[in-house]
Amino acid sequence: MTNSNLSLTKKKKLFYIIYIIIFILLVINVMEFIIEPIGYVRPDYNKKEIYTILTKEELSDEDYKILFYQTGLGKVAIDELLKNKESGISEILQFQDNFFKESNVYCEKIGIITSQESFIDDKGEKTYNFNLAPYKNGYVLVTKATHSLGWRHGHAAIITDSEKGKTLEAIILGSNSQFQNINKWRMYPSFIMLKLKDTHQDSLDKIADFAVNNLNNIPYSLTIGLTSSKNPKPEIIKGTQCSHLVWYPFMQFGYDIDSDKNWLVTPKDIANSDLFEVVQIFGVNPDDIWP
Repeated sequence: MTNSNLSLTKKKKLFYIIYIIIFILLVINVMEFIIEPIGYVRPDYNKKEIYTILTKEELSDEDYKILFYQTGLGKVAIDELLKNKESGISEILQFQDNFFKESNVYCEKIGIITSQESFIDDKGEKTYNFNLAPYKNGYVLVTKATHSLGWRHGHAAIITDSEKGKTLEAIILGSNSQFQNINKWRMYPSFIMLKLKDTHQDSLDKIADFAVNNLNNIPYSLTIGLTSSKNPKPEIIKGTQCSHLVWYPFMQFGYDIDSDKNWLVTPKDIANSDLFEVVQIFGVNPDDIWP
């Protein structure tokens, strides 16, 4: 084969490689474009009058269901707010207004391959767009707001200090797990707050304390559970990721909140765990919070 033929063959191979790369990037961009609207869902039904329900002495299961669809608040949140009837009714009505209002959402890069959506105001500045239901230590937070390469993997955190509004989170590859201010979650267009069913607060406090004492300042690892044990002893844990950080302390107390029990625990797996009850949702479908 002549040098000119060899040169032509190399050019063809280079062309094919470039073509494949462009094709892959195009597919990823299309996938990202397709999944972005899924990150925020407004109610597709009408806002109803709920004041009459809130003034009842005792609420039925049907009442709680209506309130959930109208406010995004689960039974535990409704009951907590209504401990003070007058102020509770006013707050719940505000939750309803926020649940139905139209909002602006902006998507930005937060890593080389990772993007995240946030609420923005009319000036394009990030903004808090809803109120948080009453929360306590050991409650779990989940959002669909983050995605990478066309996969909406989301993000998760555990509340570790409810009085100071602190969460513990593994944020992104290249940074260690750290404490965060819970208010940042009010900027996410999708939001899910969860609580272990039928569990005393003392148990949730112990789970939160375990997370504080064993999972702070741990390197981020995408392969935890694959290249290393998913459930190592606390003293030898060398890596974690956002949903694993949430899963691990619950597992130490006998609660496997990974709904599909795979090597990789994801925010979706946690959101779909039967061990949890919903405290609050925002920007997700009440019928199926993470299909």
